[in-house]
Amino acid sequence: MLTLLVTNSLRLTQESLVNQTRQRSEELNILFNGALGAPLAQRDYATLNEFLEDVRRDQGVVYMVLKDRSGQIVASAGWEANRVLPVPSHSLEVNKERDDRFDLAVPIKLAGQTYGTLSYGLSSKFLHDAQSHLLQQSLLIAAIEIFLSFVLLAGLGFWLTRHLGILTRATEAVAMGDFNMVLPVKSADEIGQLTQTFNLMSETIRGRIAALTENEAKFHAIADFTYGWESWIDPNGQLIWSNPSVERITGYTPQECMEMTNFPVNLVAESDAENVLHSFKMALQGGEGKNFEFQLRCKDGSIIWVVVFWQSIYGANRENKGIRASMLDISGRKQAELALVDALADLRRADEGRRLYLLSTEEERARLVALLGAMNMGILFVNADSKVKYYNPAFMRIWMISEETTLAGKSAEDVLKHSGNILARPDNFSKHVLSALEAHEVSDSFEIVMADGRVITQLSYPVRDNEGRFIGRLWIYEDVTRERQTAEQLIYLAERDSLTGLFNRRRFQDELSRLLADSDRHESHGALLFFDLDEFKYVNDTFGHRAGDAMLIRVAGEVGALVRRNEILSRLGGDEFALLMPDATEKEAETLAERIVRAISQIPFRFEGQNLRLTTSLGIAHYPKHAVAAEELVAHADAAMYQAKESGKNAWRSYRPDLDDSREMVSRLSWNDRIGRAFENNLLRLHFQGVYLTDTGELSHLEVLVRMVDEQDESRLVMPGHFIPFAEKSGKILDIDRWVLRESIKLLSKSASIPSLAVNISGRSFDEPTLPHYIAEQLSIFNVRSSRLWVELTETSAISDLQDAERFIEALRQTGCHTCLDDFGTGFSSFAYLKHLKADVLKIDGLFIRDLPNDRDNQVFVKSIVDVARGLGKKTVAEFVENAETLEMLKRLGVDMVQGYHLDKPRGDHPAILAGMP
Repeated sequence: MLTLLVTNSLRLTQESLVNQTRQRSEELNILFNGALGAPLAQRDYATLNEFLEDVRRDQGVVYMVLKDRSGQIVASAGWEANRVLPVPSHSLEVNKERDDRFDLAVPIKLAGQTYGTLSYGLSSKFLHDAQSHLLQQSLLIAAIEIFLSFVLLAGLGFWLTRHLGILTRATEAVAMGDFNMVLPVKSADEIGQLTQTFNLMSETIRGRIAALTENEAKFHAIADFTYGWESWIDPNGQLIWSNPSVERITGYTPQECMEMTNFPVNLVAESDAENVLHSFKMALQGGEGKNFEFQLRCKDGSIIWVVVFWQSIYGANRENKGIRASMLDISGRKQAELALVDALADLRRADEGRRLYLLSTEEERARLVALLGAMNMGILFVNADSKVKYYNPAFMRIWMISEETTLAGKSAEDVLKHSGNILARPDNFSKHVLSALEAHEVSDSFEIVMADGRVITQLSYPVRDNEGRFIGRLWIYEDVTRERQTAEQLIYLAERDSLTGLFNRRRFQDELSRLLADSDRHESHGALLFFDLDEFKYVNDTFGHRAGDAMLIRVAGEVGALVRRNEILSRLGGDEFALLMPDATEKEAETLAERIVRAISQIPFRFEGQNLRLTTSLGIAHYPKHAVAAEELVAHADAAMYQAKESGKNAWRSYRPDLDDSREMVSRLSWNDRIGRAFENNLLRLHFQGVYLTDTGELSHLEVLVRMVDEQDESRLVMPGHFIPFAEKSGKILDIDRWVLRESIKLLSKSASIPSLAVNISGRSFDEPTLPHYIAEQLSIFNVRSSRLWVELTETSAISDLQDAERFIEALRQTGCHTCLDDFGTGFSSFAYLKHLKADVLKIDGLFIRDLPNDRDNQVFVKSIVDVARGLGKKTVAEFVENAETLEMLKRLGVDMVQGYHLDKPRGDHPAILAGMP
């Protein structure tokens, strides 16, 4: 009320002062019209300015601005000329920009005619001073009134609440948990009534607490000892209570569970986490999930199956208190269910399997009948009573039984009565059949020879049921006549020289070993004859390989007609032949040698209109007179052949040790032993020389070269030119070839970063049809890609035995290896051989490279080789590149690859090998 009174006083005072201000403004308006009308009409601006200044000083006017009827300012006081005049107020409102004046305007009239307008600001300071003074007096009065009211209320309150202290202390005791407090009632007023009410409330609370304690004990008795795992989760997803069963089920204590975040979702197995999280969120939003099963990870890491029931919890006012989660461990039931599901699935699969089995049995029977009908082997099945149950068409064909004849149900003994075959040895066949029938076991393969020369194999298999009872017998017949003929032909090809039909080097070695063994066993004698054709290389180079082949065939035929059935004539390779004479005396060997030399010299040989005369040089070595070992016998026969050549050729000689003291003969024999010891003592070494791409200078591959460590001085290496010729003569070159191949492939297997390797193979290897298989086998054993191995063959060796070389190269190509024809250009009609020798690379002989920049003919020849090779899709390699000038010319001629001392020298520790090693 005081506030209303003060506010109303201020309002009335303000209204009074505003009315006074309005009256004064009206008075001033009359004054301004009377004083300013005439000077303004007369345009006496000096008088006007003087008047405005006087009025402004004396009448409490803040500013005055006089405008004529055109709006131009003609006089002013207290106002800057450039400022915009405020909008005049018609209700005496204080200027919002400044609250110390009223902005007014009055038209200046004279005799009813308006001459201008006066804008002025009337000071409102007196109004503010009055309001401030009145407000100060009102606030002082209000402060005194409030103070007196506070003193009066404090005294009254103390009087009214003097008995509440006891009640306050009792309330504090109740708040501390003492519900046994009883207060005395000292008055009958409101305080006394409040005291009685407090005593009643305290008694009620004691009863409620006792009941709550009893209910809590019952709750814990039920919740703590229930079999299931009970939890209470607040609306934010935080666990706030869990019974002790959680530790029995999961291994985590209730306290550990409440400290976890996102419990129990964080314990769910990954496979069920997404579904459980979705169900958990739905439950927190008021939904319910019944019998939701998932897998839970326990504290020990094990996985169990649980079933959960989410149930929302609401307070007395239906406010959401969270959810109750009831969980049970159902691992045992789940395992039983899964076992039951598996069992049902097994039953379904078994049922489906039986159905499919019946179907597949029918299909299998149809396939079996079709298979047996399409087989080339004859099938005959007889039951335990020897009655025919089944036979296929092949059986009828093999035994030449008419297709119209029905054998089913007939006795097995009567079957062959319908056959058109005639057995060569029926007694043996009958004995075999009887023994097989009596044994009730699998019989051995038995060959039945027919009178027409056919060979049929027979096998017998007893047939038993699931319980092992004998229910019949299966007879299998196969006509192997063609296979036997093919096998015999393969054996013939493996042991024979493809050009002459004579035994090859491999069969010669076998027969030589057999001859020596038989001679030792029976203490008999033998002889070995070695011979080759004189000047054969000249004939081959001059007239071509066709002439040479024809000459070799003719010689083989003539000499073959002179040997006896127990004597073995072999072609060792090229123009070299060997003849083994078991049980031969020296006289018999010499007689045959004379006949061979004479027969060859008398062969009339004419080729393309030219007569050619052949001669031979032959050497004889007797066993055991001249040697007791195979290698030694071969070496002495070879030495005797050279003794015949030294005597003028077209002659024969028996081995004479006294003539074998020349350096060449001694070297030939000693080198054989040295090569043998090199293998025994591991004295062979590999060296490598790089082969580079001509255009880029990058390494293409490495050529493998063999060296031998000197027995006397291990720091010195023996170059291959010293021992390879003797190895070729003695046949040890084959062992060297295989050693180099194996060691090279073994080296390649150590790292895929090692460059490809090129290995030289001797011409003697053409007589070894198993060498390509050996290469493929080594590549497989060491798991090396075949494209990383290059095999180089000399052209001269290849064209001396073109058919063997062609077959050998094709076998190498089948293994996947690259093939290179070395020393290309040295043979006669080299280009013509390329259509037969399918080599990938041609290595131009160094003879054409050494002086290439200065030899015009060699340049033309090399260019021709490059052009032909490129046209046939082959690469070219130039060896013996020993200066930059030669290298530059080879680039211009288009050679693909180069090697030589200018680029790289052979060495055992080649940088490319070391860089590629792991």
